[in-house]
Amino acid sequence: LVMAKQQGVQMIDRTNRSILLGSVQLDYATILSQWCDEKRVEFPLMNEVNEEEGFRGTLALRFRIATKSDIEFTHTLNSKKTKKKIREGSKRHLFAEEAVTKAVLKDRQLASDSAHDDTESEQSQSKRHLFLEEAKTKTTAMTDRQLGILTTEEDETIVAGSSVLNAISSTFRRNSCFDRNTGLTKFRVKPNPDPKQIEATTFMSDHEIKNETRQPSQFWCEVGSGNMGKVYLEVLSCHDLPNMDLGENWGNLTDAFVTAVCEDGVVQTAIIDDELSPRWMPWVKRAFCFNIKHMTSMLYFAVFDYDLGFAHEPIGRVAVNLSHFKQDTVYTLKYNIYNAANVTERTNNGAITVRLRVEVRNEKAAYIAALQPRPKTYVNVEKEKTFRVVRYTCFGEYDNEEDFDVTIMRSYVNEIFGYRRMLNYTVNNSIKSLMFWRGQVRVFVVMLPLHSLLFFCVGAIIVERPYMFPSLLLLSVPWILLARNRISRQHPSPWRRCPSFMHYLRTLLGASPKGRERIDAYEGWEKAEEYEENIKKQLEEKQEFAEKMAEKLQRLQELGDDNIWTQVAGNVIPMDVFVRLGRYQTIMGGILKKMRMVKIILSWEDSILAFWITAVFLVIGLVSLLFPWPLILTWTGRTIIWGLFGPHMKIVDYILTSKYKSTDNKVETSIIFFDRKEKLARMRREEAVKLKAAKCLRFGKFITLVPSFNLVRHYDHPLPESTARPWRKILMAPDLDEASWLPHQQLCGTIIPRPENLAMLNKEESEREKIQIKEQVQSLLKKENFYELSRTSANNRSTVMERSMVMKQSDNKAHTETEYAVVIEQSNVEYKSDKDGVDGSAITSSFFESKTEWLLSKNGVTEEGLEIIAHSLSLTEVGEISAIFQASETMNIAFYR
Repeated sequence: LVMAKQQGVQMIDRTNRSILLGSVQLDYATILSQWCDEKRVEFPLMNEVNEEEGFRGTLALRFRIATKSDIEFTHTLNSKKTKKKIREGSKRHLFAEEAVTKAVLKDRQLASDSAHDDTESEQSQSKRHLFLEEAKTKTTAMTDRQLGILTTEEDETIVAGSSVLNAISSTFRRNSCFDRNTGLTKFRVKPNPDPKQIEATTFMSDHEIKNETRQPSQFWCEVGSGNMGKVYLEVLSCHDLPNMDLGENWGNLTDAFVTAVCEDGVVQTAIIDDELSPRWMPWVKRAFCFNIKHMTSMLYFAVFDYDLGFAHEPIGRVAVNLSHFKQDTVYTLKYNIYNAANVTERTNNGAITVRLRVEVRNEKAAYIAALQPRPKTYVNVEKEKTFRVVRYTCFGEYDNEEDFDVTIMRSYVNEIFGYRRMLNYTVNNSIKSLMFWRGQVRVFVVMLPLHSLLFFCVGAIIVERPYMFPSLLLLSVPWILLARNRISRQHPSPWRRCPSFMHYLRTLLGASPKGRERIDAYEGWEKAEEYEENIKKQLEEKQEFAEKMAEKLQRLQELGDDNIWTQVAGNVIPMDVFVRLGRYQTIMGGILKKMRMVKIILSWEDSILAFWITAVFLVIGLVSLLFPWPLILTWTGRTIIWGLFGPHMKIVDYILTSKYKSTDNKVETSIIFFDRKEKLARMRREEAVKLKAAKCLRFGKFITLVPSFNLVRHYDHPLPESTARPWRKILMAPDLDEASWLPHQQLCGTIIPRPENLAMLNKEESEREKIQIKEQVQSLLKKENFYELSRTSANNRSTVMERSMVMKQSDNKAHTETEYAVVIEQSNVEYKSDKDGVDGSAITSSFFESKTEWLLSKNGVTEEGLEIIAHSLSLTEVGEISAIFQASETMNIAFYR
């Protein structure tokens, strides 16, 4: 019995009592057979007498057999602990399940490999057996891994105490010393020396600190729920940060820490106190491993000044496009950090150096998976201060583009005019280059006009065969994208080049990609500076020329103004001016996002998406060349003219208008349509609310949406000091089984959201439990008549007679009237014996003996089972037989025995 109640309806009941809205009655057999599949089912609410009374609303329910994991999660949820303890227990339980899931999936993979390989079946089985033995011990060790915590989530009272102690001790200790042996000045290492080498790492020279920073990290933290690949990140240093604290003369400088976000993972480094150019040493928290789900995901990281009691002050941020990096390569990248990326004027607040390595398990599968829509990714945190840190990391200073802001509005207008200038510049140069056959494609050391040749051939085909225009129009899309890819590939700076179209094509065809990448510091820097300066100079010349022409046009309009009427200037500012401006800003922001999407495709900033668009249009265009376009165009025109604009459309109009002539029918049709839309919207909202509740329970109540696309005005590219080297296993190859971990926050599922693999295995376990329960229920239903007969007492003689007649009608086998007469006769004897106070042992024994053959044929019950039941009943007085019959649980136990 499920009852729907409404709490505290003051208009109905001013005592704030629960008001019964209705109830739904369901039985287990129907639930198991029809609804136990996690699907959403709506039931109409009934009143107290179980009859519908008008429309009382509906109650939506989902059913699924609970697994062991579900029960453990429910116990954790319902425990009488604080929210923090519940959340920590939930995280630990979730990670334990994930550790088991990894072992199960690996076991399945090994079993699949052994099934496909008959020649090495024994070797595969031995390998699988060794893995299972190792997994049993390894899973326990994985669940004992240290649970990581974000720097800004730590208890501030503890942090404040350590900060006070550090401040007091720093006044009595020196921060530098002079080494007479080397003649160098050494500085105190922050935040602390290496615990394994305290004396050697307490004071180090600037050169020694720089070299030590480049050494492999000792402690790693694993985060993220993806299974497509991994991103290894080490935060090495920051440079020339602004001082965000007061008291610079007394040594009170910026207390820097770095926050990084990628998909559903968020991590933070240790805090370096009072440093404008901090360096994170190998023994502090600085190294992280992100498990990614999508190859085109963005990596965001930002630098902050840590403040106690107040919001942490942001310094700058960077957005890194992971699709531009190759495997088996270690990148040491230096970026300028800016306050924002979506406004015209942004401030440079220093630089940051990181070390990065991308590892993809299967590049071909990763590129194919990029065709799927990118899911929305959310990150939960527990504190509001941490929420503001994560949001700034993802969006920058201007994170709310919906409310009116003068800076954002001015930047939007400037960006639109910037696109206009760039479009004019690109179109003019492209037309001149095509027309005058200038060099466009580099072949060895010569620039050849291949695009001019191609354009000439296409134009000649269109002139001679106009019906080929649709195919050539489709092929123009990959032509433009390939030309833009070639321009990007010819950029002097290696950090501005995108992967080639052939790189992706070779990978999809199964060919191994080219060797590892190697880029030296300042490689192509001078030519890149000259290239960028040349483009900037041409744009400035175009802008100067346009401004002069605008001045001339304005001068002409002023000289030729022939309006002689009196001008009236309005002096009233509308009250809703900011609301209107906010609406216009939102519209402009939506338009600019579409323009930015086109920009990242044309510039190959999102190279995987640009590749798939190029490949799809190329294939469609080539296939369309085989179409009989004259026939298709002729019959398409005939169909449109004859089919849609002929005189017969008068009859069609009459039929349509007569069908929907009644206003009531139109309204009813519209209501049905919107009811369906409303139901779908309600279901989406239900899933969103449930996901939010599950994530808030496990990870914290403050949620940030992580952008899937980097739709901003400015892109961040590595500085010339950056390098790339082939990967060696001594660097950035941690043992993640010993690393700390942060819980995976990407959840899926309907009833209890979980990580993807865990939800899949839990669903399989639930289905197995469902099948077993169905078999048990079917077995019990077969014995239903036997239970009904056993639960009937001697005082219910008439009931026995009625049920015996029902059994006669429902029995599929042929029974004689004599056999049913025996049932009635025995019930009469039982009734008389109960009335006269006769011992019930003889009655029950004779009753079961006379019915042994009939029960055997009807229910398949053994004679031994009947004797056990008869013996158990003979131990009880006749007056208590009624209670025994009604206690179905006792009868069930006796029957199974």
